[in-house]
Amino acid sequence: MIDFAILASIVSAGFASMPAWSVLVGAAALTIAGWWRKLWLLRQQPVVPFSSKITTYLVVSILINFGMAASAFLVGRILRQLFGA
Repeated sequence: MIDFAILASIVSAGFASMPAWSVLVGAAALTIAGWWRKLWLLRQQPVVPFSSKITTYLVVSILINFGMAASAFLVGRILRQLFGA
């Protein structure tokens, strides 16, 4: 649910003509929202080593979250153009 709230805030940032670096903040927020529990569980017993597989999943999820944030920002900009605000 928090992912939808973050995406809605990115759309509203695009609609409000916020700077483009808002996409980076949104992507970081999406990544943190998706990975905080996974990284927390790595510290619990039994300790699972941070493997290259986990690193690959993290990097790919960062790229996907950046794409989602950029798309949401673009939707906000398009909506602003459509409504003529």
